[in-house]
Amino acid sequence: MENVINIKEKVRFNPEFMPIILYMSKKTKIPLICLDKGQEIPPHPSALGVFYCIEGEGTFIRGTEEIELKPGVMVIAEDGVERGMRSNGRLMVFAVHIS
Repeated sequence: MENVINIKEKVRFNPEFMPIILYMSKKTKIPLICLDKGQEIPPHPSALGVFYCIEGEGTFIRGTEEIELKPGVMVIAEDGVERGMRSNGRLMVFAVHIS
């Protein structure tokens, strides 16, 4: 994996959501999440996650909360807490998962 990554070169919007893994190790995974209008990631439990909205708008679901995503918003989901997201248009989110 690369140690210097140009995120703009990695951006891909697909008909079906598919995370773009920028980095992965035993304890860390760094995906770039690109959701097209109307796409969503259903709520699911996972390890500690940090999500930073780069571009677009949507909704982040954390447990029973719904949090507005827009550029500059960062959401932390603790280990085991269900999380998911929905896009209102093209949405790009940088995430870090730590186990």
